[in-house]
Amino acid sequence: MNCVYPVENAGTGATMPFGRTIIAALCLTLQLGSAAAQSVSMEFAVSEWPPAEYLVEGEARGYHVDIVRAVLQSMGVSARFSFFPWKRAEMLVQRKEIPGLLSLHPTPDREAQLVFAREPLSSSDNVLFVAKGREFSANRLEALVGKTIGVTAGYNYGDDFKRLSDQGLFKTDAATTDEQGLRKLVAGRFDAFVCDRVVGLGLVRSLGLQEQVQVLPLVVSSVNLHAAFARTPANAEFAKRFDVALRKLKKSGEWQRIMDGYLK
Repeated sequence: MNCVYPVENAGTGATMPFGRTIIAALCLTLQLGSAAAQSVSMEFAVSEWPPAEYLVEGEARGYHVDIVRAVLQSMGVSARFSFFPWKRAEMLVQRKEIPGLLSLHPTPDREAQLVFAREPLSSSDNVLFVAKGREFSANRLEALVGKTIGVTAGYNYGDDFKRLSDQGLFKTDAATTDEQGLRKLVAGRFDAFVCDRVVGLGLVRSLGLQEQVQVLPLVVSSVNLHAAFARTPANAEFAKRFDVALRKLKKSGEWQRIMDGYLK
């Protein structure tokens, strides 16, 4: 910001120390306000979930990380990412210890405790991963009767999956992370493991399990994934601004460019 200070009173040549002081104070206030706005940051609790969110030598990466950075940059806000196991990440935001949370699907229970941005970050297809040599046919969830299905603790796989699990049609066994779930699958602990298709295939490659694991055609659930915030009036307003900025990012083509950079 450029501030011009008057030196003399026009027509008299008299100096105006009082007026100059007021204008200088106003300029300083605006400059400090601008600097403060640039230093505003938003912290997000996230979990290792490549290629959406993951750490490389201590730096957060992934398509959701890059999307949120771009959205917040357009809002004049910097983004910080802190990694935790998923259940702890969600709990920290519910308790208002961390303001933001990424990559979750709205449910009535979650919406009672969190403020959701309505524009999705991306979508997710949850599918069944099985160990080669122990495949089975399943074209609907009811075909999982009597099976032990691995899940990741705290994840939501849709209403139908929860309903059939609660009815005892199949047993669920929770892993702490998706990576642990795939390792347990290969070790014979599960008949199948539910995971996001993109995330699961990426982990299969990184773990060198291509010859040991395959994906069944059945889609367990398709959901949109959102950012959410601790339930406060300020965060409710922030979520609205976040939505506007995310829609602009998608309209500009930048959202697609970020996604393609990780998925193609």
